[in-house]
Amino acid sequence: MGRVTYPDREVQRYINEHFIPVQFNVVEQPEVMEQFNTPWTPTLIVEDVEGREHRRAQGYHNPKRLLGEMALAWLKVPINRRDFETAHDRSAETLDRTRGDLYREPEAIYWTSVAAYKATGDANNLLGGWNRLLDEFADNEWAKRVEFIRM
Repeated sequence: MGRVTYPDREVQRYINEHFIPVQFNVVEQPEVMEQFNTPWTPTLIVEDVEGREHRRAQGYHNPKRLLGEMALAWLKVPINRRDFETAHDRSAETLDRTRGDLYREPEAIYWTSVAAYKATGDANNLLGGWNRLLDEFADNEWAKRVEFIRM
């Protein structure tokens, strides 16, 4: 990722705009792998200032997939803190960053639907998103998590 993904200007801009990046060299600091409970590199871990983990991704990610991971992390932080208004505000960006990614887009639809419902109290926001998930990604794990709404 050091040769392709991190040098990408959009990746650099997005990370610097939304996060405080920290990178460890596990060859020089092997104890870091134990500290962060990771047996493999690269590992991306997004934590808040209190050290609570909000997202983890392992393995190589090209720029588009990394931006999708980071957008999901940007969304999940306020969801995990139960700040659904902020999460709802971040939803459009997350959906945009994950569009066309068959792995991340369904998860983005799931969580943006949750954020919309929790921010507004309107169950139609939840059901509309989850129905979209079932219609567009029926075989995806995230759709299977909501298939009960059609039983």
